[in-house]
Amino acid sequence: MRSRLTASASVLVTATALVAVTLPLSSAHAADGPTGAYANQQPYGDPASTQVVAPPTGYDLFFVENVGRHGARSLTSSGAEKRALAVWRGAARRGDLTTRGRTLDDRIRTFQRAEKKLGYGNLSSVGKQEWRGIGRRTATSYAGFLSASAARGEKVAMQTSPVYRTKQSAVSLRQGLESVVPGLRTSARTVNRDLLIEEGSTSKGRAAIAKAQRRSSVKAAARQVLLRAYRPSYVKRLADPVGAALDLHLLYSTAAGMAGDTRVTFAEFVPLQAARRLAEATDARTFYRFGPGVSGQSTTYRQARPVLDDFFAALDRRVAGGDTAAVFRLAHGEVTMPFAALIKAPGSQKQASRTFSYGSNPWRGSVAGRLASNIEWAAYRNAGGEVLVTMRVNEQPVQFNASCTPSASNPYFYRLDQLRTCLT
Repeated sequence: MRSRLTASASVLVTATALVAVTLPLSSAHAADGPTGAYANQQPYGDPASTQVVAPPTGYDLFFVENVGRHGARSLTSSGAEKRALAVWRGAARRGDLTTRGRTLDDRIRTFQRAEKKLGYGNLSSVGKQEWRGIGRRTATSYAGFLSASAARGEKVAMQTSPVYRTKQSAVSLRQGLESVVPGLRTSARTVNRDLLIEEGSTSKGRAAIAKAQRRSSVKAAARQVLLRAYRPSYVKRLADPVGAALDLHLLYSTAAGMAGDTRVTFAEFVPLQAARRLAEATDARTFYRFGPGVSGQSTTYRQARPVLDDFFAALDRRVAGGDTAAVFRLAHGEVTMPFAALIKAPGSQKQASRTFSYGSNPWRGSVAGRLASNIEWAAYRNAGGEVLVTMRVNEQPVQFNASCTPSASNPYFYRLDQLRTCLT
């Protein structure tokens, strides 16, 4: 059996195969750090088109909803920069800077100027384009439905967290939608405090984070990074070389999403091999705070339950005759990652019975938590009122987890009552 998928070009895939949930990069830094080197600061990209699974015969789209992370941004605070500059000043006083290292402080300060112009934590030019692109592609994929909804006077709802960058993302998304469907009626943006979730690590999770950061491979990567800027004798004196290297890796990762606002990359200080090792250490920390977490524990993702409840509630209101045709939720990686783990989305299904590593677990921050990452449900209904739901992760069709039984007509579509049973 084969499923029909629509995109800018006609595509056929085997229905039982899961479609990969990665997207190409549009960032100017793609050559410096392929997918994975930036951990959950991976830019989303801006592909020309994406895929949508065609519904079974007789079913028509009647509702779309999603939850997504804000787009690329500046650092949320200057903490990592201040720590990096303190390490640099110590080396400068001792005369322990390499030739390359003498330029590091100027690069950090140049980067800071670009961040201050945007405001710490606010969207970059890349971040705004990411959500404009998602809006454009979503409206293109569902143009007939959204145009008809607009003609009927139906609404498109926008929810954000209280944080400004999610509101900026909502504005960019709306711009992208309206570039394809000019008459779209967007209701007043509302703040949903369930779109702010605190980390849920446990003592076991925190112990695993510490163990992951003590790995010899991480220490070697940290040394490789630091030796780009400092002499060996100085690196040896540092109390926390891994922490110092992770600060530089964070600058390097954040710079990828700042490509439209500054030319500073930090790539000369973070070799690709070391970047991948440090990304693994960063992912371990995120995995135990917002991902699937420790085997048998649910604290890292159970706080996403209100978001899942809202997915069902919004869909139920539409089924009952509500006039909201779409709901877009603009949030944070601290929401999209737990939500993916809660519903056991592809790549977010496996908890850790031993310390997280790339070799033992498929979870990746660059997929589950990448900038502008998103999970979408699209609901279709037939003349008899039967509802089927399909899901996309990062705009790619995926199946729900194995505990959910797909419809007999298409393995990418699920009855609403079945999802309510298997996901709740």
